[in-house]
Amino acid sequence: METGFVAVEKIGGRSTVTRCFSKYPLKFIIPRKVGSSITDAVWIYSLTYGGGIVSGDSISCGFTIGDGCTTVLTTQASTKVYKSVGSKCSEQVLE
Repeated sequence: METGFVAVEKIGGRSTVTRCFSKYPLKFIIPRKVGSSITDAVWIYSLTYGGGIVSGDSISCGFTIGDGCTTVLTTQASTKVYKSVGSKCSEQVLE
């Protein structure tokens, strides 16, 4: 089961987010204006509540980037992975 999904397609000749979904503990921020207006790129910031991946988190993200589209996937800072408590494992999967 995915925690998040983003689809980017060409709309009117520009890379555009056509679908965006996320649920706790994941969130996407997609600013409207980043960089020069002549640059055709969608910027996607991935973040987690709590400042990182904590014990028991399971994050699975899917991305579909259409032909001719440009997308930048980044975070606001380095992704921290915190020590597990007991036998609780954490995982992060990007597709």
